[in-house]
Amino acid sequence: MIIVDTGASSTSGDENVAEPNELVTGGHRLPSQLDLTAARKLQDEIRSRLASGAVVLDAGAVDRLSTPCVQVLLAAGRAAASADVSFRIANASGAFSAAVVELGLETQFRNWMV
Repeated sequence: MIIVDTGASSTSGDENVAEPNELVTGGHRLPSQLDLTAARKLQDEIRSRLASGAVVLDAGAVDRLSTPCVQVLLAAGRAAASADVSFRIANASGAFSAAVVELGLETQFRNWMV
């Protein structure tokens, strides 16, 4: 598992865990910590949003991104493409972009990152 942590977060504990409806909505930010514990919630929220239409994720606050959440995002992007639904990742932070690069997924994420 690859985890990219910039160490930029000055908070600890549950302060970095987003409320369920904060995870994925048009214009709302992803939480700063996208790790194994966030993967299931992220998957459920994205699945719900895809059923409703276009999904826009603001990844500007992400300072930790682990492989399970990258896998969720990759699967969501592919599912959106299959369903002809818009899927975008906006304002990707350095940590977010670094995780994508470390996993060799730049090509796959290129069309989604704006």
